[in-house]
Amino acid sequence: MRYKICPSCRRKNPVEELLCEDCMTDLSNARIIEEPEEIEETEKTEESLGGLKEGEESRHKEGEESRHIGELTRIEVKEKLILKHDEFSIEVLPGDIVGRHTKGSEYLKDYPTVSRMHAKFYRELDGWYVEDLNSTNGTFVNGKKINTKVRIKNGDTISFSSSVSFIVFIDIDRMFFR
Repeated sequence: MRYKICPSCRRKNPVEELLCEDCMTDLSNARIIEEPEEIEETEKTEESLGGLKEGEESRHKEGEESRHIGELTRIEVKEKLILKHDEFSIEVLPGDIVGRHTKGSEYLKDYPTVSRMHAKFYRELDGWYVEDLNSTNGTFVNGKKINTKVRIKNGDTISFSSSVSFIVFIDIDRMFFR
């Protein structure tokens, strides 16, 4: 069975689809996943699962997750967020603070309306979030000033003050093990 996984909502889509059937995210660069039709029987022991039961997750590093599905498959997920500006990109991991004196400082130091610690990025079970850290000139998601933690997705625009804007790209790398 072959399919494309939507990088935004994670829906399985037919290989020929260019847009996700649920959220309309562009699938032109989505990786094609192949699942074997038959799975060989293996010894089903807790040891082969590394001590995890079906559906349990183990955490490795920030943004990295290992999940056991059934007793035969392990999926490792590594996820990062990319803030793409016309002239540069900033790679963001869960918990990163972006600003003139933190993550991205090499680019943002020349933007005086961006605060030293402008916004914090979070990864939760249902997706990525951004929170303004009481910056002087505000954080905007798709043109709207935010006052609380706000969920963000692929293609959203994030602006720090009115001087610098980014397009959000969520990069998901999955590895399947049997």
